[in-house]
Amino acid sequence: MKKISLIFSFGAMVLLYLIGYITNIDFLIFKISPTQTEIAFLPIVVGCIIAIICDIAIKNVKTR
Repeated sequence: MKKISLIFSFGAMVLLYLIGYITNIDFLIFKISPTQTEIAFLPIVVGCIIAIICDIAIKNVKTR
């Protein structure tokens, strides 16, 4: 069941990075240039929160 939360987590991260790339929102973009790399941490934080919520929901469903 950990796979489900991992899939939702990475899916949310990819979706937020994709939205940032398409709409050019600075705090949702992952930029790589020859001199530097910029990583937005908001999608990573949101992905982790979604994984935690998913784990809690799965545990609650199993105990019922």
